[in-house]
Formats: sequence, C-alpha cells, structure tokens
Amino acid sequence: MKGADWYTYSPPPDSNWNWRNICKGSHPPVPWYKDVWDSWTIPKHSVIGWLIQRKALNTRDKLFQFGISGSNCCVFCELDPETHAHLFSECTYSKQVISLIEHWLHMRFQTPPGNCSTIRRKVWRVVKLSCWYVLWMERNTCRIELKLRRPEMLVSEVQKIAMLRIQQKVSSLIQQLEISWLNSLGFNV
Repeated sequence: MKGADWYTYSPPPDSNWNWRNICKGSHPPVPWYKDVWDSWTIPKHSVIGWLIQRKALNTRDKLFQFGISGSNCCVFCELDPETHAHLFSECTYSKQVISLIEHWLHMRFQTPPGNCSTIRRKVWRVVKLSCWYVLWMERNTCRIELKLRRPEMLVSEVQKIAMLRIQQKVSSLIQQLEISWLNSLGFNV
C-alpha cells in the first residue's frame, strides 16, 4: 500500500480477507474533498465543513424530527426551518455574513475560485471553512444564550482566525524555502 493511491489500490489476492474487505469498501472521492481537507485549513474547521457537506450536523430540522427540539425554526432568523442549506447559505443572517466576507475577499464565497493562484485558493478554503465554523458556533451559542451578535462581529472573528492561520502557513512556507536555499549553499540547516 505504501506509495499507492487509495482510490486505485487493489489488494493482492493472497492478502488477509479483512484487508480485502476494507479495501473493497472504499468510496470514490467526492468533488468537495480538497476544499475541506487541505493542509492550510484548521482541522476542527475541516471536520465541521465535512459534516456540513454531508448534511450530518444536528440542525434543528433533524432535532425536531426526532422529538429532541420543540421547534425546527432557524435560530438566526426564526422564519424558516433550520436545514443545512438554510443555515449556511439561505438565511438572511448568513447571507449578510457571506456578503461581507465576499466584499472583504473580492471573490465569491460559494464557488471555488476558477483560474487563480494556489495561494488564493488556499486562502478561500481557510476563510470559507472558518466562516462555516463561526456560523455553527454562533448558532449553538445563540440557542443557549438567546443572544445574536451582529454579522460584522462574526466577520471580524473570521478575519482574525483566517489571518492568523494564513500567516502561520506562509511563514512556515517561507522558512522551508529559506532552509532549502541555505542547504543548497551547503549550510545543512
């Protein structure tokens, strides 16, 4: 398996039957895989992003359906049922947050940037997942404390999180490039 691609890997016929069954049960990668699982994204944000993409978060519509919640209304707008689509793209509150982020980034939020540099795409991923994470945390806080912050405050939080993460990744990238350069000069750092 070492060095092989998981999605094209085929176990040898003489391998353990458990291993053959595990390998048989794999699924092809989903189109949004790289937009969620990227080395620049914050792991807990990636987990939330993955759950959002799979519609696996316990939104109020699900909790209501199972009799856990007394209401299925969105915590933010209290108008429509709280589904994944509503909470992260259709709600007026979420739309305000997303609009402010699009204005800040100078790019669309929902669709990945087309022909742009790798760095811009990575920044888009970090910001999008940070936004989803902050929206989900705000939703949970609002459910408990019954207070909702202004959209600008969420955007400010997303900006701080994203800037810190990007600075961290860029500085480590620069350090790696500098180390490579120093090693090429024979310094063996």
